[in-house]
Amino acid sequence: MAERKLHPFCATVVANRKEAGIPEYASLDPDGARELMASVMAAAPAPTDLPELASVSDFSIPGPHGDIQVRRYTPRGEARATIVYFHGGGWVLGDLDTGDGICRRWAGWAGVEVLSVDYRLAPEHPFPLPLDDCFAGLEWAAANMSGPLFIAGDSAGGNLCAAVAIRARDQGGPALAGQIIIYGALGLDFTTASYREVGDEGWMLTGADMDYFWGHYLSGEADNASPLAVPLNLSSASGLAPAFICTGDCDVLCDDNLAYAELLKSAGVPVELRVEPGMFHGYYSMTSFAEPAKATVDATVAWIGRQIAA
Repeated sequence: MAERKLHPFCATVVANRKEAGIPEYASLDPDGARELMASVMAAAPAPTDLPELASVSDFSIPGPHGDIQVRRYTPRGEARATIVYFHGGGWVLGDLDTGDGICRRWAGWAGVEVLSVDYRLAPEHPFPLPLDDCFAGLEWAAANMSGPLFIAGDSAGGNLCAAVAIRARDQGGPALAGQIIIYGALGLDFTTASYREVGDEGWMLTGADMDYFWGHYLSGEADNASPLAVPLNLSSASGLAPAFICTGDCDVLCDDNLAYAELLKSAGVPVELRVEPGMFHGYYSMTSFAEPAKATVDATVAWIGRQIAA
């Protein structure tokens, strides 16, 4: 891969974060990391491109470990499909607000309903509890929402999306029209080129951050070996749902996503892979400010449309 060089917008964001002295998540305990994420999100400029929707509602659904909070986004007009979404945050951080803009754009721009799942967080609730919550969200959507059924997630949510697709295949359903993996955390190899070249740069997500997040999510060798925890451990991807996978080349997780795309393709799974030069971890939500982010979301929407048509 060519030299990794930040897009000018991303370079400005990184410079501003360093000037503000924002610490790495790995330097904080989970509560401190959650407070940091909340403060960073509160200080971020408001998006200017969110579409008008028919409704957005919060409620709870039953799950194997207790009720799960969810948020349902309904577009204007008839919904063409349903997406069940799992937010990012290293399995330790995040809530229904974390991916709110992503969900609103999919609902409005793709004309689909979106169900966002506020799964339980590690380390209080390690693997497989977050996955169990996400799968319960999929089962609820299959029983209560209409149209072709997709799953999606970014970062840790991309990991959960891949794992939910594997579990759905292995358990015989619910049937999926597709899976959308946005810079997913898919493997435990910290020696990939993207980890080596980006991991210490402080470009939104570091190698130390990922070691910290994995350490809170997984509880030992059995977890480390499970493809439901670490999807790149999967021995065969045959029969998995078609995938849209996207990443920036300035993300420590870039090579995870390239490897997972190849794993799926080698088993005959249809894959659309998109790598955005200059984009760092988290870029997908920055459509108001960075054209490559808008182009990636537009490509996602177009892929959803093609999957619905198919």
